[in-house]
Amino acid sequence: MYCNILTQKEHPKYRAVKKMVKILLEFVEADCIYFSESDVEQKIGIMTVVISRESQHYYDDVNDHLWKVIENHKEFVFCFFNRDCIKDELKRGNLFFIFHCKETELIYKNSGQKAVLDIRNLKMKKLLKQTRKRYSMWASESNTIGRDFRHHNRNENHLMALYVLQQQFRYLFINASWLVKGEWTPHQSISYQQKYIGEFNSCIGNTFDLNNEKEKRVLEKIDYACNEVQWGEKAESLDAETVNYTHEKLEWMRKEVHVIFGEKIEKVKEIFKNHGNR
Repeated sequence: MYCNILTQKEHPKYRAVKKMVKILLEFVEADCIYFSESDVEQKIGIMTVVISRESQHYYDDVNDHLWKVIENHKEFVFCFFNRDCIKDELKRGNLFFIFHCKETELIYKNSGQKAVLDIRNLKMKKLLKQTRKRYSMWASESNTIGRDFRHHNRNENHLMALYVLQQQFRYLFINASWLVKGEWTPHQSISYQQKYIGEFNSCIGNTFDLNNEKEKRVLEKIDYACNEVQWGEKAESLDAETVNYTHEKLEWMRKEVHVIFGEKIEKVKEIFKNHGNR
Protein backbone atom coordinates (compact mmCIF):
# COMPACT_ATOMS: atom_id res chain seq x y z
CA MET A 1 0.00 0.00 0.00
CA TYR A 2 1.38 3.38 -1.02
CA CYS A 3 1.08 6.37 1.32
CA ASN A 4 1.66 10.12 1.43
CA ILE A 5 3.65 11.53 -1.53
CA LEU A 6 3.20 8.34 -3.53
CA THR A 7 -0.51 9.10 -3.66
CA GLN A 8 0.19 12.66 -4.84
CA LYS A 9 1.17 12.56 -8.51
CA GLU A 10 1.73 16.31 -8.57
CA HIS A 11 4.52 16.02 -5.98
CA PRO A 12 7.85 17.03 -7.66
CA LYS A 13 9.59 13.88 -6.42
CA TYR A 14 6.69 11.49 -7.09
CA ARG A 15 8.14 9.69 -10.11
CA ALA A 16 11.67 9.27 -8.76
CA VAL A 17 10.52 8.05 -5.36
CA LYS A 18 7.88 5.65 -6.73
CA LYS A 19 10.38 4.16 -9.18
CA MET A 20 12.87 3.65 -6.36
CA VAL A 21 10.27 1.97 -4.14
CA LYS A 22 9.36 -0.47 -6.92
CA ILE A 23 13.02 -1.36 -7.44
CA LEU A 24 13.59 -1.93 -3.73
CA LEU A 25 10.54 -4.19 -3.43
CA GLU A 26 11.85 -6.35 -6.26
CA PHE A 27 14.88 -7.27 -4.17
CA VAL A 28 13.87 -7.12 -0.49
CA GLU A 29 10.89 -7.99 1.68
CA ALA A 30 9.96 -4.78 3.49
CA ASP A 31 7.36 -4.04 6.14
CA CYS A 32 7.59 -0.29 5.60
CA ILE A 33 9.52 2.23 3.54
CA TYR A 34 9.95 5.85 4.56
CA PHE A 35 11.10 8.80 2.49
CA SER A 36 12.57 11.94 4.09
CA GLU A 37 14.31 15.01 2.78
CA SER A 38 18.11 15.12 2.74
CA ASP A 39 20.30 17.97 3.99
CA VAL A 40 22.79 17.14 1.24
CA GLU A 41 22.02 19.16 -1.87
CA GLN A 42 22.96 16.46 -4.39
CA LYS A 43 20.54 13.90 -2.91
CA ILE A 44 16.83 13.51 -3.73
CA GLY A 45 16.24 12.15 -0.25
CA ILE A 46 16.64 9.34 2.26
CA MET A 47 14.97 5.94 1.86
CA THR A 48 14.62 4.18 5.21
CA VAL A 49 13.62 0.56 4.65
CA VAL A 50 12.26 -1.61 7.48
CA ILE A 51 13.18 -5.18 6.56
CA SER A 52 10.57 -7.85 7.24
CA ARG A 53 11.22 -10.66 9.71
CA GLU A 54 10.39 -13.03 6.84
CA SER A 55 13.19 -11.62 4.69
CA GLN A 56 15.91 -14.08 3.70
CA HIS A 57 18.40 -11.25 4.18
CA TYR A 58 19.07 -9.84 7.64
CA TYR A 59 18.97 -6.04 7.67
CA ASP A 60 22.74 -5.88 8.25
CA ASP A 61 23.30 -7.88 5.05
CA VAL A 62 20.99 -5.93 2.77
CA ASN A 63 23.66 -3.39 1.79
CA ASP A 64 25.76 -6.21 0.36
CA HIS A 65 22.74 -7.81 -1.31
CA LEU A 66 21.69 -4.53 -2.93
CA TRP A 67 25.15 -3.12 -3.65
CA LYS A 68 24.45 -2.74 -7.38
CA VAL A 69 21.12 -1.01 -6.79
CA ILE A 70 22.73 1.37 -4.29
CA GLU A 71 25.66 2.03 -6.61
CA ASN A 72 23.37 2.85 -9.53
CA HIS A 73 21.09 5.17 -7.54
CA LYS A 74 23.42 7.50 -5.68
CA GLU A 75 20.79 10.23 -5.88
CA PHE A 76 19.24 8.50 -2.84
CA VAL A 77 20.63 7.60 0.56
CA PHE A 78 19.59 4.14 1.79
CA CYS A 79 19.14 2.98 5.38
CA PHE A 80 18.11 -0.53 6.36
CA PHE A 81 16.80 -1.58 9.76
CA ASN A 82 14.37 -4.09 11.19
CA ARG A 83 11.74 -3.61 13.87
CA ASP A 84 13.81 -5.16 16.67
CA CYS A 85 16.76 -2.91 15.88
CA ILE A 86 14.54 0.21 15.85
CA LYS A 87 12.94 -0.78 19.15
CA ASP A 88 16.34 -1.30 20.80
CA GLU A 89 17.81 1.89 19.37
CA LEU A 90 14.90 4.01 20.58
CA LYS A 91 15.58 2.68 24.09
CA ARG A 92 19.15 3.95 23.68
CA GLY A 93 17.97 7.40 22.70
CA ASN A 94 18.54 7.11 18.96
CA LEU A 95 16.74 10.09 17.39
CA PHE A 96 17.12 9.04 13.74
CA PHE A 97 13.72 7.34 13.68
CA ILE A 98 11.96 10.36 15.17
CA PHE A 99 13.13 12.41 12.19
CA HIS A 100 12.86 9.84 9.41
CA CYS A 101 10.13 7.38 10.38
CA LYS A 102 7.18 9.57 11.29
CA GLU A 103 3.74 8.97 9.75
CA THR A 104 4.33 11.83 7.32
CA GLU A 105 7.43 10.07 5.92
CA LEU A 106 5.71 6.69 5.42
CA ILE A 107 5.41 6.00 1.68
CA TYR A 108 4.88 2.22 1.59
CA LYS A 109 3.41 -0.25 4.06
CA ASN A 110 3.03 -3.96 3.47
CA SER A 111 -0.50 -5.26 3.85
CA GLY A 112 -1.27 -6.08 7.48
CA GLN A 113 1.81 -4.35 8.84
CA LYS A 114 1.91 -1.41 11.25
CA ALA A 115 4.11 1.67 11.12
CA VAL A 116 7.30 1.23 13.15
CA LEU A 117 6.60 3.97 15.69
CA ASP A 118 3.93 6.27 17.02
CA ILE A 119 5.43 9.37 18.60
CA ARG A 120 2.35 9.76 20.78
CA ASN A 121 3.33 6.55 22.58
CA LEU A 122 6.88 7.69 23.35
CA LYS A 123 8.04 9.57 26.44
CA MET A 124 10.18 12.50 25.33
CA LYS A 125 12.02 13.06 28.62
CA LYS A 126 12.99 9.40 28.88
CA LEU A 127 14.12 9.34 25.24
CA LEU A 128 16.25 12.50 25.49
CA LYS A 129 17.78 11.36 28.76
CA GLN A 130 19.21 8.35 26.92
CA THR A 131 20.25 10.53 23.96
CA ARG A 132 22.26 12.82 26.24
CA LYS A 133 23.77 9.82 28.00
CA ARG A 134 24.94 8.23 24.73
CA TYR A 135 26.23 11.53 23.32
CA SER A 136 28.16 12.23 26.54
CA MET A 137 29.67 8.74 26.48
CA TRP A 138 31.24 9.23 23.03
CA ALA A 139 32.29 12.81 23.84
CA SER A 140 33.91 11.62 27.06
CA GLU A 141 35.85 8.91 25.20
CA SER A 142 37.27 11.53 22.85
CA ASN A 143 38.20 13.89 25.69
CA THR A 144 39.79 11.16 27.80
CA ILE A 145 42.01 10.00 24.95
CA GLY A 146 43.11 13.61 24.41
CA ARG A 147 44.74 13.85 27.83
CA ASP A 148 47.98 12.47 26.41
CA PHE A 149 48.17 14.98 23.55
CA ARG A 150 49.94 17.77 25.43
CA HIS A 151 52.60 15.39 26.75
CA HIS A 152 53.44 14.00 23.29
CA ASN A 153 53.25 17.39 21.63
CA ARG A 154 55.47 19.03 24.23
CA ASN A 155 58.07 16.28 23.75
CA GLU A 156 57.83 16.68 19.95
CA ASN A 157 56.68 13.11 19.55
CA HIS A 158 54.74 13.97 16.40
CA LEU A 159 53.73 10.38 15.66
CA MET A 160 52.04 9.78 19.00
CA ALA A 161 50.57 13.30 19.10
CA LEU A 162 48.96 12.74 15.71
CA TYR A 163 47.79 9.27 16.72
CA VAL A 164 46.04 10.69 19.80
CA LEU A 165 44.29 13.25 17.61
CA GLN A 166 43.33 10.51 15.16
CA GLN A 167 41.66 8.53 17.93
CA GLN A 168 39.84 11.62 19.15
CA PHE A 169 38.57 12.26 15.62
CA ARG A 170 37.33 8.69 15.43
CA TYR A 171 35.06 9.10 18.46
CA LEU A 172 33.81 12.47 17.22
CA PHE A 173 32.85 10.90 13.89
CA ILE A 174 31.17 7.98 15.67
CA ASN A 175 29.16 10.42 17.77
CA ALA A 176 28.19 12.53 14.76
CA SER A 177 27.25 9.48 12.67
CA TRP A 178 25.01 8.16 15.41
CA LEU A 179 23.28 11.54 15.69
CA VAL A 180 22.60 12.08 11.98
CA LYS A 181 22.66 8.58 10.48
CA GLY A 182 21.26 6.46 13.28
CA GLU A 183 24.22 4.07 13.15
CA TRP A 184 28.00 4.23 13.20
CA THR A 185 31.06 2.34 12.03
CA PRO A 186 33.99 1.24 14.24
CA HIS A 187 36.41 1.70 11.33
CA GLN A 188 39.78 3.16 12.34
CA SER A 189 40.37 5.17 9.16
CA ILE A 190 39.35 8.82 9.45
CA SER A 191 39.08 8.95 5.65
CA TYR A 192 36.51 6.16 5.84
CA GLN A 193 34.69 7.78 8.77
CA GLN A 194 34.39 11.06 6.87
CA LYS A 195 33.03 9.33 3.77
CA TYR A 196 30.62 7.29 5.92
CA ILE A 197 28.89 10.37 7.29
CA GLY A 198 29.20 12.47 4.12
CA GLU A 199 25.91 11.26 2.62
CA PHE A 200 24.04 12.67 5.62
CA ASN A 201 25.95 15.78 6.57
CA SER A 202 28.03 17.65 4.01
CA CYS A 203 29.64 19.87 6.65
CA ILE A 204 31.11 17.08 8.80
CA GLY A 205 31.59 15.01 5.65
CA ASN A 206 33.91 17.72 4.38
CA THR A 207 35.92 18.21 7.57
CA PHE A 208 38.97 17.61 5.41
CA ASP A 209 38.36 19.03 1.95
CA LEU A 210 39.58 16.40 -0.50
CA ASN A 211 39.72 19.04 -3.24
CA ASN A 212 42.27 20.93 -1.16
CA GLU A 213 45.69 19.31 -1.61
CA LYS A 214 46.96 20.38 1.81
CA GLU A 215 43.95 19.01 3.66
CA LYS A 216 43.99 15.83 1.62
CA ARG A 217 47.63 15.25 2.57
CA VAL A 218 46.96 15.95 6.25
CA LEU A 219 44.12 13.41 6.22
CA GLU A 220 46.43 10.83 4.65
CA LYS A 221 49.07 11.48 7.33
CA ILE A 222 46.49 11.03 10.09
CA ASP A 223 45.67 7.56 8.79
CA TYR A 224 49.36 6.80 8.27
CA ALA A 225 50.02 7.58 11.94
CA CYS A 226 47.28 5.17 13.01
CA ASN A 227 48.65 2.39 10.81
CA GLU A 228 52.17 2.85 12.13
CA VAL A 229 51.14 2.77 15.79
CA GLN A 230 48.64 -0.08 15.48
CA TRP A 231 50.21 -2.20 12.74
CA GLY A 232 53.85 -1.15 12.60
CA GLU A 233 53.53 0.15 9.05
CA LYS A 234 56.28 2.73 8.71
CA ALA A 235 54.82 6.16 7.99
CA GLU A 236 56.48 9.11 6.37
CA SER A 237 58.06 11.66 8.70
CA LEU A 238 55.61 13.90 10.51
CA ASP A 239 56.08 17.49 11.62
CA ALA A 240 54.70 19.99 14.12
CA GLU A 241 52.81 21.88 11.39
CA THR A 242 50.75 18.79 10.55
CA VAL A 243 50.03 18.14 14.22
CA ASN A 244 48.96 21.72 14.92
CA TYR A 245 46.77 21.88 11.81
CA THR A 246 45.09 18.61 12.80
CA HIS A 247 44.52 19.87 16.32
CA GLU A 248 42.79 22.99 14.98
CA LYS A 249 40.54 20.82 12.81
CA LEU A 250 39.69 18.64 15.79
CA GLU A 251 38.58 21.62 17.88
CA TRP A 252 36.48 22.90 14.99
CA MET A 253 34.78 19.53 14.57
CA ARG A 254 34.17 19.17 18.30
CA LYS A 255 32.18 22.41 18.24
CA GLU A 256 30.28 21.39 15.09
CA VAL A 257 29.22 18.04 16.56
CA HIS A 258 28.01 19.79 19.71
CA VAL A 259 25.97 22.20 17.57
CA ILE A 260 24.41 19.25 15.71
CA PHE A 261 23.56 17.63 19.05
CA GLY A 262 21.87 20.79 20.33
CA GLU A 263 19.90 21.24 17.11
CA LYS A 264 18.68 17.64 17.16
CA ILE A 265 17.46 17.99 20.74
CA GLU A 266 15.51 21.17 19.98
CA LYS A 267 13.96 19.71 16.81
CA VAL A 268 12.80 16.62 18.71
CA LYS A 269 11.17 18.82 21.35
CA GLU A 270 9.30 20.63 18.59
CA ILE A 271 8.16 17.36 16.98
CA PHE A 272 6.81 16.05 20.29
CA LYS A 273 5.12 19.37 20.97
CA ASN A 274 3.37 19.22 17.59
CA HIS A 275 2.12 15.73 18.45
CA GLY A 276 0.76 16.94 21.78
CA ASN A 277 3.26 14.75 23.58
CA ARG A 278 5.75 16.27 26.02
